[in-house]
Amino acid sequence: MKRAKQGILMNQNCCAFIFTARQLSEFSFSEIEVDDDTTELDLTRRRLLSVANFGSLPNLGTLVLRWNLIKKIENLNGLHSLTHLSLYDNQITKIENLTDLPNLSILDLSYNRIAKVEGLETLKKLKELYLTRNKLSKIEGLSCLCSLELLELADNRIGKIENLEELTTLKKLFLGANQITTIEGLSTLKELTVLSFIGNAIRDIEGLGTLTKLTDLAVSQNGLTRIAGLTNNLELTTLDLNDNRIEKIENLQHLVNLKALWIRNNRIANWSEVAYLNRLPSLKNVAFEMNPIYSSQHFYRNRIREILPRVRIIDGFPANWISGDPWQALSEGSEGSCV
Repeated sequence: MKRAKQGILMNQNCCAFIFTARQLSEFSFSEIEVDDDTTELDLTRRRLLSVANFGSLPNLGTLVLRWNLIKKIENLNGLHSLTHLSLYDNQITKIENLTDLPNLSILDLSYNRIAKVEGLETLKKLKELYLTRNKLSKIEGLSCLCSLELLELADNRIGKIENLEELTTLKKLFLGANQITTIEGLSTLKELTVLSFIGNAIRDIEGLGTLTKLTDLAVSQNGLTRIAGLTNNLELTTLDLNDNRIEKIENLQHLVNLKALWIRNNRIANWSEVAYLNRLPSLKNVAFEMNPIYSSQHFYRNRIREILPRVRIIDGFPANWISGDPWQALSEGSEGSCV
């Protein structure tokens, strides 16, 4: 091991990690010696006010600046080897100065103050973009990201799904906690496998007809009153419909690969609706608590086991779990697993 000046410890793999409790903001980054061969640098929670000039680190592949006080993206010129940049939870208001990062594949700008998606035109190799909890009101500035596979836009102010047509390589899209009322604008995203709309204002499941590779769909905490619109989504394995207004379980009989159906806190009042699920040969994980069919914990769980004998997980616990018994063992992988 080689100890560098001012509290950065270099290991044999040329990764730099802060090991002192002293705040880096007390001195200039130029006063800190970092090995020129460093490939990973983590400056998490150091109360940094700005991005230092890292141009002397030509081999730097990962730069983590999470939980600081940085207001501007700057001083990243020359980091041609950088593939992962995290500026999670800072005070950034604008996406800029990323043009000299040709190999960047992961960019995390979540928990900042960004109001517009821009400045990404040169990031042709970007595969993952995280913009959770910013101030975005519109989806834009993404058409240039021809390699993007994951897009996280949750917890913003987005009201419409738009301008995603060019993202044909996208596999995972997260749009939870926005103001979306209609599922639209996704017809060209045929590689999508994971799609989340948790916590919006959607009334109907629609616009998913071309997404034949979809395996995970989350539409919980919306305004759904019925199950429909999944005719072509034969690969679905997980369907999250928690916290809606659904009264009837229907239009699912063709989903022979469905392993997990979560429909807690809806308006299921008849046990015949639960029995409908016997048509799904792969179903192993269900959630029905906080529906009208729920009475006592003991009766409710026994009734589901009786009606759906193939189910192994009920409301996140093993089907044979007994409420109030602290000595029972939970089977491996049973805690909310959908497989």
